[in-house]
Amino acid sequence: AFSAVAPTPSVASGLDVKSKNALFEYLKFDKNPQFDVLEKTKKYIGEQSSQEFSEDWYAADYVLRGPVIGPINRADLAKSQKGLGIAAAFPDLKLDTFGYTIDPENPYRCFYFQRWRGTHTGDLDNYGTVYPATGISMETPVSVFSVVFNPEGQVIYEQVGAVVDRLEGNTEGKAAVFGMLHTAGLKLSASPGDKTFAFIQRVGHFVGGLGRSWSKEEEIPAWWTSTSRGADATEKIE
Repeated sequence: AFSAVAPTPSVASGLDVKSKNALFEYLKFDKNPQFDVLEKTKKYIGEQSSQEFSEDWYAADYVLRGPVIGPINRADLAKSQKGLGIAAAFPDLKLDTFGYTIDPENPYRCFYFQRWRGTHTGDLDNYGTVYPATGISMETPVSVFSVVFNPEGQVIYEQVGAVVDRLEGNTEGKAAVFGMLHTAGLKLSASPGDKTFAFIQRVGHFVGGLGRSWSKEEEIPAWWTSTSRGADATEKIE
């Protein structure tokens, strides 16, 4: 039988909740941003497609993490994205963004949803391996993203591409960049805890040369305390 759940606590009471993972407690900073985080997130997302997009958005200790990618710093991320060749392969790519909402337990964090659509009309040159244009029209499942700002108003952490409903779209449950790669013919079987994919990533990490799934240990900001890398299973926290 259906049973009602308790009402969601107010933002004020949410601020009193302590995160089980110290990493996310750290990202709350003073819990009192002096700027509108939601509006700043909208501006950040809006400017990403601009030719004048500035790297000043990012903190020096920035980290990105996805289901099977990261932790990766900004410099490594930029190099990896360039090597993937996805922009030229999907020239009409459109990211529909909606549902901006502030985390009631961290006023510096804003969540939002995206659905990606585009047509594979250009060859995808993935680090020298070319996947010819297929003409396939891509629709990814909706996925959730989040961005955390530091007190100075710079992006310190981004979480990307967590699929909401894997049955949606035509990329077999793959969102964001992985959905684009899938459409182009690079059909990776990648999910958190996938030991085979994690092993392949680790070999690639040590060999180098084809972009990074995560940054070198000495180049990961000190505040990032999670030991999980790439597709590794999430570590247990008591």
